[in-house]
Amino acid sequence: MGKEKNESTLEEDFKKLESLLKDMERDDIGIEEAFVKYSEGMKLIKSCNERIDKVEKKVKMLSDDLKTEDFAE
Repeated sequence: MGKEKNESTLEEDFKKLESLLKDMERDDIGIEEAFVKYSEGMKLIKSCNERIDKVEKKVKMLSDDLKTEDFAE
């Protein structure tokens, strides 16, 4: 599960999301800028969800393999 060039970690993406939220909560943010921040955030959320789903599937596969090995003994 190597990291590709320029691919951020989930932790980095969560920090970006937090920063976007703080920006959107500013009193002086304009509607257009808020929309851009919202769009960026939604893309990040989608990317994070896809990566989390992949990890969950791998964990489930490993878990299922361990259960199978338990019964093979």
